[in-house]
Amino acid sequence: MAANARRTKGAGGAFKDKNGTWHFRREIDPDPATGKRRYIEATGKVKSEARARFDEKVSEYERTGMIRSTTSPYVRDYANRWMEDHRKDVKPNTWGNENSWMRAMCEHIGGIRLAALRADDIQRMIRGLQRGRSQSTINCYLSVLSAMLDDAEYEGLIDITPMRHVKRRKNRKRTRAVLSSDDPKRLLAAVYEYQSATDTVEERDMWRLMFELAFSTGMRPGERYALMPFQLERRHGVPGINVCQQIQRYTGGEQAVIPAWLTATHLYGCRWLTTPKSERGNRFIPISEDLWRRLWEHVACWGIGDRQLMFANAYGRPLMGETERKRWRRCLEAAGLPSVDVYSARHWLSTVIGESGASDDERMLIMGHADIETTARYTHWSPQALARTMSAVPDLGA
Repeated sequence: MAANARRTKGAGGAFKDKNGTWHFRREIDPDPATGKRRYIEATGKVKSEARARFDEKVSEYERTGMIRSTTSPYVRDYANRWMEDHRKDVKPNTWGNENSWMRAMCEHIGGIRLAALRADDIQRMIRGLQRGRSQSTINCYLSVLSAMLDDAEYEGLIDITPMRHVKRRKNRKRTRAVLSSDDPKRLLAAVYEYQSATDTVEERDMWRLMFELAFSTGMRPGERYALMPFQLERRHGVPGINVCQQIQRYTGGEQAVIPAWLTATHLYGCRWLTTPKSERGNRFIPISEDLWRRLWEHVACWGIGDRQLMFANAYGRPLMGETERKRWRRCLEAAGLPSVDVYSARHWLSTVIGESGASDDERMLIMGHADIETTARYTHWSPQALARTMSAVPDLGA
């Protein structure tokens, strides 16, 4: 090679230090744990020896994509970098929750070197988190930690994830209070009994429709808030609602970080119009002719455009969850009903259609669930329904 010839870009460099040792060095991708610059380097007393060692290291790196670091990062440093990378894979609210969980875990294990993290350290962390947190919440924390450590293992930063030796306790099922079959009618009647100082007849009609949709369709709150006239469809003569969007509150408002794969349009403040919770959330829910007629009467009364919100405040802005929850609680009190949350309406519908004899597929389609296990958690069989089922068993004592 000519004296003034230059090595090709990326091939690395070779030099001899003052002690006569040859060095071969090449810069590679930044350290996945810290983001710092990294090099593949080999040394030798003889140039050919150093070059052979260097070529061997380069070959291993190109084959596996990994190179061992001499020092392991702290868990908190790797967690910060991992969470930033993870941000593009999940919805903003999911990332916000998981980031707060990761910070809570790093208060216990953040000062440990990643490669030195053991199952015992995680168990001690769990005992610390149990003060004031439920088991289901801790299991959510551990799911995020497990995903991070799986990536650290894949990147070659640890030999094996310590989560494989951590036992997770089962969640304790919480008994949810659900209204009985006739209670929704009492709640809907109470909409007119409870009146705020500024209520109009049209506004009370709107809230009655909102609550009726919660029971009659099982739509999630965000799906009801996002309802627009174009979603009222007839399919093969059957009136129904095409559930294809929802309103979500994303932290950061207009400046919220929206992943490239998520379709979301900013509406107002922290409210965004986006896709349903999951792919199965896109569904068609049949409704009665009477409800269909009253929904269109509501559209005509308020002069709502095809792509405008059917349920909004006096300024045309999206309804807020706290506004609905406040009115819901006061209507329950007016009707003399037990205190249940708005989401219990979905449980009520799941129970009603389950007791009607609907198949598992039908129940999943209406509820927008991906598996029957989830739908089962929403179904609360009444003693009367179980008695009807058990009536098929003959009286063996007769």
